Amino acid sequence: MFELKYHKYIILLMTLGITVSQEADTTLVEEETGEMYTSVEVNFSEDQGNTNFRSLYYGFDYTLIGDAGPLKDTELFFAFNRSDDLINGEPFSDDQSITLKFDVWANQRFSPFLFYQKTFDKTTGLKNRQNIGFGAKLGLFRWFSVSYAFLSETEIYDSFYGYTDSLAVPYYSYTDSVWYGEYNYTDSVLLDEDYYYYYGDAGYGSYFYTDSILVDAWIEYTDSTITDSLYTRTDSVDLGGESKFFRHSIRPKIKLKLFDENLVFDYRFYYKPRIDNFEDFLLEHELKITLSTFYEAVNVNFNFTNKYNSRYDPNRNPDKGIANLYDMNDQNISIGFQFMF
Repeated sequence: MFELKYHKYIILLMTLGITVSQEADTTLVEEETGEMYTSVEVNFSEDQGNTNFRSLYYGFDYTLIGDAGPLKDTELFFAFNRSDDLINGEPFSDDQSITLKFDVWANQRFSPFLFYQKTFDKTTGLKNRQNIGFGAKLGLFRWFSVSYAFLSETEIYDSFYGYTDSLAVPYYSYTDSVWYGEYNYTDSVLLDEDYYYYYGDAGYGSYFYTDSILVDAWIEYTDSTITDSLYTRTDSVDLGGESKFFRHSIRPKIKLKLFDENLVFDYRFYYKPRIDNFEDFLLEHELKITLSTFYEAVNVNFNFTNKYNSRYDPNRNPDKGIANLYDMNDQNISIGFQFMF
């Protein structure tokens, strides 16, 4: 049964999900060369009516494994991801990531690599973050490895002004007071001609004032409690803008394959402190669980990411103005199907 209510409707214009992929299990590559794995994904959806929402996501992954001249067992990896969502015409998510990695001896216990990444996330004020670096991966067990990278980073945030010098002025909450006012009287009525009070030799009658203008008023506070402090800002600096520095990147990785590799558990954790300031750091958790179905070309994927930025943590950033601009944690959970052909 279908019922249309003209005053209350939601139209789903289009939901398109395309995934073209071949999962690369690089741990099993031994003698074969020239292997290539590609994944393309595009999703678009739109709601109109009670909810005005538009979502667009597209991504592309490319992996090439083989011998590059004298460099045996190398891996070239490229990834591009873009999200652009609007809710009621306002940005809901607006982020992009480009990653390029060249890995020498990719499937050996020790593997050096070169790394480049360029990202932005406008919903957190990050206009651009660019990393260029080098590092190496060390396999400790069949299912556990650790990698380290030294990164040269350029970061650009939206402008935000923080005050570096100020004068505190106490702010009081007054609990009792007496009000006084001073009036300029503009009209009057004589009440008693026989009633006079004398000022020198002049006599004056008693008047009732029917109109007046308040020219001044004040309150005499008889009791108070200090509740806060106001500041007179005397100097400021842009705490956004562009900054260049060096960063460590430490990444433990756990990858388990269970039930004849029908269930794959892939967890990665990134710790990225600035070299000159360990109180300024990024934390990233990535978890991907892949379950093969009865039809081997179809997988069920569960993805979880959690990202932490100490810049927005009030307990770590002494500038509370910046710390309260955005949430320090970003989290995403998605469940979907993957078709391989």
